[in-house]
Amino acid sequence: MSDESDKTEITVNVEVNNDSTKTLLVAAVVIIVGIGIALSLFGGGDGGLFGGDGAGGIEGNCGDDADNDGGGQADRDDPDCYNEPEVWKGYDANRSETNGSNDPPQGRP
Repeated sequence: MSDESDKTEITVNVEVNNDSTKTLLVAAVVIIVGIGIALSLFGGGDGGLFGGDGAGGIEGNCGDDADNDGGGQADRDDPDCYNEPEVWKGYDANRSETNGSNDPPQGRP
């Protein structure tokens, strides 16, 4: 016959710490901040670090036959590509289209 007083009860508590959520959140913040820094330095529309003339980078895009500023006109029909846009004088393929709001609806007059 067994005696009830001889039985021993063992309790095991297991605690699991999941730090992967914190790691993922920190990684996402680092990536987002990195993208923001890269955009502010190398392009974001205001010339960034290298484009003091509003070029948005080192090289212009006025010679690529594309409407880069989304204003409706490209290259020779976009005033951004001229040194003197008021009189359409001084076309320069090294300039950049940066202001879509100044494109005339019918292109260069």
